Amino acid sequence: MKKLLARLMLFMVSVLMIVACGRGNFSEKPPIHLNPNMDSQGKYKAQSESNFFVDGASMRTPVEGTVARGELREDDAYYHGKDAEGDFISSAPMDFTADMVERGEERYQIYCSACHGVNADGKGKIMFYKYPIPPANFYDKRIKKLSDGHMFNAITAGWLNMPSLKAQVSVEDRWAVISYIRSLQKK
Repeated sequence: MKKLLARLMLFMVSVLMIVACGRGNFSEKPPIHLNPNMDSQGKYKAQSESNFFVDGASMRTPVEGTVARGELREDDAYYHGKDAEGDFISSAPMDFTADMVERGEERYQIYCSACHGVNADGKGKIMFYKYPIPPANFYDKRIKKLSDGHMFNAITAGWLNMPSLKAQVSVEDRWAVISYIRSLQKK
């Protein structure tokens, strides 16, 4: 009998706890925040007006000389393909690894092969359209003699009829493409 009474009490307590946890009636009002912290803070939206600042703009210009976190590009050789004097570097600022060459081949096939050809011979699909200025053949002696810095700059800023690819191809991938081209030239 004691066991039955204990089980009945446990059942009643469980039911009472479940009922007590109910929310009750539904309300159309927003919930009450006992500790709102930053749920409803005063702030400016981008490009909005401001009565606080003299120029009336909410967005402030960055302090001169500041650089966003992760965007400091001190290494001119790596980020620009140039030395301290502003001349193109003769060779890449890193060793070309097998993984880098493989990544370079992948990026080359995506961004370069349409013009320069799958085999880097300057006979890409664009030549079917009788393009007036043919793309570079990477096996040409003149192109083989170009420094790695010059090739990096050509990818970054464009060259003759080649557009700039700096928005599409990251700095690391530009060097990878150069490593792939150099590996083809050695064959």
